[in-house]
Amino acid sequence: MIYDRQVGLLVSLVMLIAAPLFAQPVIVNGNVRDVWSLVVVDSARIEIVNVADPFEQYITFSDASGNWSQPIITGVGETGGLPDAVTLHQNYPNPFNPSTLLEFSIPQSGTATLSVHTILGELLDEKRFSLTAGDYNIAWHGKGAAGVLLYSISFQQIRLTRKMVQLEGGGVGGLGVVQTLPAGRSTASRPSVVLSQYKVTASRFDYEPDSTIITLVSGVRADFLLETVHRRAFLIDLHNDVLEKVVGGYQLGPLHAFNHSDIPRFRTGGVDAQMLSCWADPSQFPTTAFQRTIAMMDSFAVQIDRNPTTLAQARTADEADSIAATGRLAGILAVEGGHSIENSLDKLITLYNRGARYLTITWNNSTAWAVAAADPLSQTVGLSPFGFEVIHKMDSLGMIIDVSHVGIKTIEDILATTTNPIIASHSGARGLRNHYRNLLDNQIVAIAQGGGVIGVVFYPPFLSASGTATIDTVIRHIDYVVNLVGVDHVAIGSDFDGIETTPVGLEDVSRFPKLTAALLRHGYTREEVRKILGKNFMRVFREVTSNRPGSGVAGVR
Repeated sequence: MIYDRQVGLLVSLVMLIAAPLFAQPVIVNGNVRDVWSLVVVDSARIEIVNVADPFEQYITFSDASGNWSQPIITGVGETGGLPDAVTLHQNYPNPFNPSTLLEFSIPQSGTATLSVHTILGELLDEKRFSLTAGDYNIAWHGKGAAGVLLYSISFQQIRLTRKMVQLEGGGVGGLGVVQTLPAGRSTASRPSVVLSQYKVTASRFDYEPDSTIITLVSGVRADFLLETVHRRAFLIDLHNDVLEKVVGGYQLGPLHAFNHSDIPRFRTGGVDAQMLSCWADPSQFPTTAFQRTIAMMDSFAVQIDRNPTTLAQARTADEADSIAATGRLAGILAVEGGHSIENSLDKLITLYNRGARYLTITWNNSTAWAVAAADPLSQTVGLSPFGFEVIHKMDSLGMIIDVSHVGIKTIEDILATTTNPIIASHSGARGLRNHYRNLLDNQIVAIAQGGGVIGVVFYPPFLSASGTATIDTVIRHIDYVVNLVGVDHVAIGSDFDGIETTPVGLEDVSRFPKLTAALLRHGYTREEVRKILGKNFMRVFREVTSNRPGSGVAGVR
């Protein structure tokens, strides 16, 4: 039987069954669960295909308990008597010109619908008949163009389809009159019993498909443990400020009911790697920003010591991959705000050697060597001569340049100077929300042309003028970047624990799977989602740091 909830234009044209008369069904069943949580997966699509005859296909769906069941017609049966299953036989003759016979059987009284379509789904003819249980045939006279046609019977909840080859067509043919066949007089051949093999595939839009081969015997099962697209993807968030909480005593190990981040919620959210921002508030640490940044890095090291089985530091993309493969969160340090280097290349090198792998060139405050986006001089003043030295040094170190918060002219100067792709770790599209913290179209294009990526931020005031947002608001900014420069240049930069409000549905790091599901529903492919969640940034990470293999520790200038 075929229970297909998605009867579309092609009216199940590939659900083809070669079942002999008086066939006996073998019940194939199974269960579908999530491989990590073991929670049942409902509405999973189960496709069963005969390995030897791919035109024999069945489709059903798992129920609310994750269970599914599908009768498959075998060649076992006794001659004579009434049929005990709905069957549809191969037409005879096939190929044909000008006419052919279509034979079918129904096991009880009811309305049977016979239809014929082209291979493209165009309906050529359809008729309904009220019939009693028995064996029947109906003539098909050539109609439409020559080629492959698909004929179907629908009876109750069952729809069976087969193909036939029409050598010549026409415009006046179609289905004839149903004729009753005497019991046991079907012209369809009755093959000997064969233990057929079937490929069973379970899938759902937010899960990676999985397949198995079964042999059609009584009691056969096909159980599946599916992995979500989200879990299979490598997820790295480009910006999180939780170290600002950690340096004040917050612990990452326990599950908390406040703040946005802790290790249990990172695990629930399927986060493989996290860029951890070290931000020294310039109003609180006007002359000791470097010391404060080092203190935040020290606090991260303490958290690793306290959580060695769940947290580790990564300095390279390969280390991030290896750490995530062990089930631990790969924490990668970053520095937010060029004021933290206190106008010293030596301090920049020290931060790099401690593991900082990107530097946000400015925060909202300008420095003596770089103008911020919030500065009234943003459009006209950029890097100073020392600022150009900083960019050159970052390139030589293999340290990623981040231009979130950075002024318009400063970004222009950086793009004209750097030899590496750059990122905007946590920004929105100014074309959707006119805010100085967001990127102009020409900036997005220029970053993409250099091979860089834009991490779309979650902060509602940067996403909408109303100051409120949902997952769909985040996706609108993702769409905007994708439509402008392509899917290879967008990433995720939540700014969790650095923002006081979040989008509805993305309240903390445990909610990332909801974003993945929403992206898939929105029409992004699995591969595109994988790029957005991590592959795009990891490409940049590898490219920029490729001149510093291994530990990446640089010598002091």
